[in-house]
Amino acid sequence: MAQHAWLAPAFSQTSQAKIGKPRISDTVKANMYADNWFVLYINGELTAVDSIKFMPHNVISVEILPAYPMTIAVMAKDNADATTGMEYANTNIGDAGFILKFGDGTVTNANWKAKAFSRGPMDHDTKNPQVENSPIPEDWYAIDFNDSSWGKAKVYTQQQVGPKEPFFEHDFQGAEFIWTDDIELDNTVIFRHFVTTPPDGKSRPDFSNLNDIVPDSPPRKPR
Repeated sequence: MAQHAWLAPAFSQTSQAKIGKPRISDTVKANMYADNWFVLYINGELTAVDSIKFMPHNVISVEILPAYPMTIAVMAKDNADATTGMEYANTNIGDAGFILKFGDGTVTNANWKAKAFSRGPMDHDTKNPQVENSPIPEDWYAIDFNDSSWGKAKVYTQQQVGPKEPFFEHDFQGAEFIWTDDIELDNTVIFRHFVTTPPDGKSRPDFSNLNDIVPDSPPRKPR
């Protein structure tokens, strides 16, 4: 059984309820920063991908149209060689970190779930580096994925992660850097988080099933 029960939207295909079309004012800003890369899913849908694979470190800032309850799933990767777990031509053991803030008050913190799927170099052995990999579930981003056995994310300070300049140009107030218990050796990590209601307490329309709802104004007739 999945950890959280997802509540279906209140509208069905036969619903005659009317709702206004979403506007940009209905969206909230989503800011994300990863050392080094990430991909984000919300309610099972691909929402954002870090446009720079590993370096330079950058902030991804997009508008999202939130729908609650909201399941957030993130895969984050450190810049590590797949066979050694090291970086910069196998000369260094890298660190990592991920931070997120949505305009509805959703932030990364110790309440998020986290699990590593690629680790290395094992035992910090840089002379004979070995990597330990676990299969990544195909449905890791799904709403009903069972993460009940996963541990909690560990919070790291800004000084421990050492974010680069773009981080300071965006709003991350209230959010915390997270990773697994090992910020050096865990190189591929999946985070999951469930948001029941808007953290800021604001009531927002649910546009998640918009194509099955009669809008409050008819579509324009073709010319």
